[in-house]
Amino acid sequence: MKLLIPFLLLVYAAPAAAQKNLQLDAISNYFSEYVDDDRFTAVYVSGKMFELFKDTNIDLEEIDDEEVAAILDMVKDIQGIRVLHTEETPLKFYEDAKRRISTDAYELLFKVRTKDGQNVEAFIQDENAVVNELFLLVGAADNFAMLSFVGQIDLSKLGQLQKALE
Repeated sequence: MKLLIPFLLLVYAAPAAAQKNLQLDAISNYFSEYVDDDRFTAVYVSGKMFELFKDTNIDLEEIDDEEVAAILDMVKDIQGIRVLHTEETPLKFYEDAKRRISTDAYELLFKVRTKDGQNVEAFIQDENAVVNELFLLVGAADNFAMLSFVGQIDLSKLGQLQKALE
C-alpha cells in the first residue's frame, strides 16, 4: 500500500509529462514527414551549429565585439530551427497543418488574414520570460511555410541585444 500511492501518481503524471515533451516542438512530426519530399524546401539548423559559433573568433568589420557577444549570447541556447516551405498546393498543406498540429500548449501571438487569402499565425510557448518555442505558420494561394525556433530564448536578453546593436 505504501508503494501504491507513489506508483499511481507516477502513472497519472507520466502521460502528462510525455505529452508535454511531444508538444515541445510543434513542427517536428510534420517536418519529419516532409523533410525528404521533393515538393518542399526543408531547412534544419541544429543547436550544435549555434554552439560552434560561440567557440569561434568572429571578426567582421561591420559588427563590433559587443554586438557579436550579444548575438551569440542570445542564440547560445537555441536547440534548433526548422523550416518547411512549398508552393505546390499550399492551401492544402496549410489546412492539413492546422488540423494536425495541436496549438493548445501555445499562446497565439498574432493572426493575420488578408482579403487575398493570406494567413499568418505566430505562436509562442514560454515560461517566466524564457521562450521555449516560437512557431510560425503561413498559408496562401501561392505559398505554405512553417517555421519553428526551439530552445531557451531569454527575452530579457533582447534588451541587451538591442543596446549592443544601437
